Amino acid sequence: MGAWLTWVIIGLLLVGLEIVTPNFFIIFFGIGALAAGAIAALGLSLPWQLFAFLVVTLIGLFGLRKFVQKGLAGPTTKTNYNALVGKTGLVTTAITAETGLGRVTVSGEDWAALAETNAAIEVKAKVTVVSVSGVRLIVRRTEDSH
Repeated sequence: MGAWLTWVIIGLLLVGLEIVTPNFFIIFFGIGALAAGAIAALGLSLPWQLFAFLVVTLIGLFGLRKFVQKGLAGPTTKTNYNALVGKTGLVTTAITAETGLGRVTVSGEDWAALAETNAAIEVKAKVTVVSVSGVRLIVRRTEDSH
């Protein structure tokens, strides 16, 4: 059996093995082995084959892996309460300056709210959700609600 065939078999086995592993790592070794097989088929010596294997594998691992994983993952979607960050709500129970606590409605849901600063925010004022702490929304008055 020729060296090129050995490289191709190893490459195909590694690419096939990637199908059952979720980390998108082994495939680059398989592609490197296929490249080494192509070099062997051209009649080049073992050092050239190893060089091709190493270069193609390293380019894949360090140059392409991050981009390919990012592309396969698709866009991230905020869910649950994290999706509320950045949304605008309406104060339903005044947020007091003393405690900073009150209630707001955001996307049709009633939430306990904590003011980002110690300023009081009156009922019907518009607020923006800046973060979430436990079951409370951390809010700040929006610029257009004065």
